[in-house]
Amino acid sequence: MKKTIKLKNGEKVIIRHLKESDKDGVWKNFNDVLEEGIYLPVFTPVILEVEKDSWYENIRREKEICILAEIPTLKSPLNIIGQCEISNLEWEAATHVGNLGIIVSQKYRNMGIGFTLIDSAIRESKILNNKEKIVLSCFSTNKSALHLYKKLGFQEVGLKKKQFYMNSIYYDEIIMELWIDDYLEK
Repeated sequence: MKKTIKLKNGEKVIIRHLKESDKDGVWKNFNDVLEEGIYLPVFTPVILEVEKDSWYENIRREKEICILAEIPTLKSPLNIIGQCEISNLEWEAATHVGNLGIIVSQKYRNMGIGFTLIDSAIRESKILNNKEKIVLSCFSTNKSALHLYKKLGFQEVGLKKKQFYMNSIYYDEIIMELWIDDYLEK
């Protein structure tokens, strides 16, 4: 799977599967979003090669989905501007369910990249991993992400009150799900 989309600003973005050579770009993008301090319930950036290698090997070993958005005119690690992962759940009885995580570089938000990444990841998880259902969680304060998830057809199924504590503030976590066959019918 590889496709090219053109942004409103004229830039071309390639949507494709993860390659090993993308590790530094993926983690640079992750760490940049982490620095914003409002979208990820994580405090520590990933900088060690062993951490990056372990993550990549887990994706490969578990045959998980990781779709990237790349600006082909930029050199690594600046070329990766978004990523969407659909990982397996740890329970044997839940192999039909994937857990979605997505981040997009601040400069490239609200340009359709998130929608395209999620759409591609959902379709690939059905084809390659026989997933039937996708679940995700999101800060209740992330209105832009919640809007996108609802636009894609995700349904809110739960709320964990005061699930995260960051910068002296409690954040609620919203749980959402989507049945892939319902999504593909639309």
